[in-house]
Amino acid sequence: MEASKPLEEKIKSLGLTSNIEQVMEEGYTIISPDKVAPEKFRNDLLNKIIEIAEERTGNRISLTKNTNSGTYKPIPQTDSQFVLYSLLFADPIFEEWLMNDVVQTLSTYFLNNQGQLSSMSSFIKWKGESYKESYGIHADTTPASDGSLPTNWLDACNSVYCLTDYSLENGALGVVPKSHKLGRQPTKDDDLSNFTPVEASKGSIIFWHGNLWHGAYPKKTDGLRINLTTFITHRRIKTQENIKNRVTKEMLKRNPSKAFARMVGLNDHNGFDENGPDMSGIIKFGTSDQMKRFTYDVNDL
Repeated sequence: MEASKPLEEKIKSLGLTSNIEQVMEEGYTIISPDKVAPEKFRNDLLNKIIEIAEERTGNRISLTKNTNSGTYKPIPQTDSQFVLYSLLFADPIFEEWLMNDVVQTLSTYFLNNQGQLSSMSSFIKWKGESYKESYGIHADTTPASDGSLPTNWLDACNSVYCLTDYSLENGALGVVPKSHKLGRQPTKDDDLSNFTPVEASKGSIIFWHGNLWHGAYPKKTDGLRINLTTFITHRRIKTQENIKNRVTKEMLKRNPSKAFARMVGLNDHNGFDENGPDMSGIIKFGTSDQMKRFTYDVNDL
């Protein structure tokens, strides 16, 4: 993969060169808190997620106590975890997170400036068995019709912002290093003996290749493990959440950059009705690479 000169300079200024190399070789990396965001931002984000969790579950939630999903019945969930979905629209702080320098720079590099937010969610986990013996191991990339995953490029990348400490006892993410090079989803017959916990301090980002086999360990301690997961795919891939059609004028006013518009899919002309595609989003927000796909001047349409 090659980076443009401005992107290369951004990677160097953020100190992400070795992180990118680790993703290419191992399939994942940890970005330390000092490179990610101020402590106040992490605390504000954590408090906002707890507030949303209380609203959706009807429970009073404390970081030091186990909880349950209450009246909130998302799918999937386990007896020791639930997921808060569609957080981009829950509060402007999640818009701010989407435009975080580290998230933007890594996704731009690995998805060749063609990334689009697929989902933004929070996994809230407490003491229990969770995924049990399987650890929920999978790869995030959607397979092709023959079951293969792309190995010459990325269709997806994922990350968790650790809002609490990630440790083995605390229900850490687990990965199978270098499995992203295999180009397929795991099966029950695979040797997963090298499934490895990814331990990181609160405030860190764990970022991984969309092909990487990963899952999570059960939480053995009381209290909550909370993250913010930002799943980004190439814009030709269908998003998990309904994002494009829910973007408001207020959101665009708060985030006037083309980068934000692209992240929420406004340069995607698909999903049209009997009137045909609206090309104005491509004209306003399309990348130079995107425009090269056309042998004609889109403005003439």
